[in-house]
Amino acid sequence: MIDDIDRDILRLLQKDGRLTQREIGKAVGLSPNAAGARVSRLVDQGIISGIHAKLNHAKLGRTIEASIDVWREDRTDETLLREVILDDRIIECFHLTGPVDFRIRAIVSGTDDLNELLNRLKNEGGIRQTDSRLILEHLLTDR
Repeated sequence: MIDDIDRDILRLLQKDGRLTQREIGKAVGLSPNAAGARVSRLVDQGIISGIHAKLNHAKLGRTIEASIDVWREDRTDETLLREVILDDRIIECFHLTGPVDFRIRAIVSGTDDLNELLNRLKNEGGIRQTDSRLILEHLLTDR
């Protein structure tokens, strides 16, 4: 079970995973050692599964974000798609229920780059059809 202090710690770490034990403790009213012990317990319990860097894709020259719905060929071996999704432009891929097989979130440098990615999915990933949309704004992320 986690309590309100644990939830506060999780919120803090989601905003900034580089916070020190001292900073966490000060924010939640604990000593640095007690805060560190709670973080360690949350890691041991698998509630915190890792601390990751959040990239500024625009600084990397990738300014267009797209959501791509994917329908695979009827008898396509999924290993083909799995190889394609290793492309570093693809930042998320979900296997879905319903008529769409997969939803991909990609960040590309421009429309030519998006077109090249879509063609790669179709030609190398065993994909029958894609339907893509540009993402204009994130209203809620990283919860």
